[in-house]
Amino acid sequence: MRKLVSVLLISLTLASQIQGPLSNPIMNELESTHLGKAFLKLLSLKSKAQQFDFSKLYAALDDLQNSIKQRLADEQQAYQQDEVQYFTDKEFFSGQITQFQNEIASLEIDVTDFTESRDLLQIALNGKVDELKEVQSLADGLAARVKKEEGIFKDQQNQYTNAVQALDQALQLIGQLRDGSFIQNRSVSFLEEGLKQLQHQRIMYGPLITAFTQIMAPSFNDSEASAKVQKLIQNLRDTIVKNKTDLENAYQQVRAIDDHNLSQYNQRISNLSTIVIPTIQAEIQTRDAQIQTKQNLLRDAQTNFKTASDNLDNTNNRWVERTNEHNKLMDQLLTQQSLFPKIVSELEGAGVRRR
Repeated sequence: MRKLVSVLLISLTLASQIQGPLSNPIMNELESTHLGKAFLKLLSLKSKAQQFDFSKLYAALDDLQNSIKQRLADEQQAYQQDEVQYFTDKEFFSGQITQFQNEIASLEIDVTDFTESRDLLQIALNGKVDELKEVQSLADGLAARVKKEEGIFKDQQNQYTNAVQALDQALQLIGQLRDGSFIQNRSVSFLEEGLKQLQHQRIMYGPLITAFTQIMAPSFNDSEASAKVQKLIQNLRDTIVKNKTDLENAYQQVRAIDDHNLSQYNQRISNLSTIVIPTIQAEIQTRDAQIQTKQNLLRDAQTNFKTASDNLDNTNNRWVERTNEHNKLMDQLLTQQSLFPKIVSELEGAGVRRR
């Protein structure tokens, strides 16, 4: 448009300054170019300016000028609408950014809190597992000691029982001897077998065995000595029975304490293995699921935040480009609009006037 107007103005100016006809060489040279042809056309218009009606030319110029004015108005209106949309989009994406920033901050706090809680639960679980191992070790040790002591007790109990049985048999033989009953077997080896197991009890049964052997001899006939041996055997039996009873009572007291402690250990083991540890493990699993959920939400919020930030950046960049395009177009249209008075002035100066 600017080139067209410039050509028109130059041609009008030159045409208005020509006086008289042009020579053939000049005419040929002018007809060889577009600018020359335009110049010749305007020169002929100048010579015939008084003979033709140029209202259509001015109408075309008016239409062109009105078209530029309309383009200016349309562009300004479109720019204003784009500006409203820009601020709407900017406010929307800025709101999203603020929202996602708040979500990210809140979720990061949640992840930190849940992770710290999970760590504390893990510490508690490790402590309870160690406690279970310790109690199990104590229970196993106590159970092993109880079993060992039970074996020792039964051995001692059997020793006392065997000794008492041997002494009872000896008393029975002495009773038969004093009654004058016939005794077929006078062997005393059973008494030594029954008593020798009590060597660790420091029971001096050697003299008793010797005395019992003497009175069991067929030629022995001393009722007083027999009575003394019988009394010694009875006293020894009473002592052994008392020792056996004391042993059993002491064992039962210790065993009752051990059974109580073992029961307490087993109860603690059961409570730790079936209630405490599974409960903590379930809480850890719940906390792990909560952490995973929060981490997934956090990743989504971070992705949404980046998307909103990119959208805001793109919106701002597009608005800068739109503003630059708007300013450039407005400058072009205003420049074109400013040329119309000059065109009309040149046309009128060349004799091309409105009618």
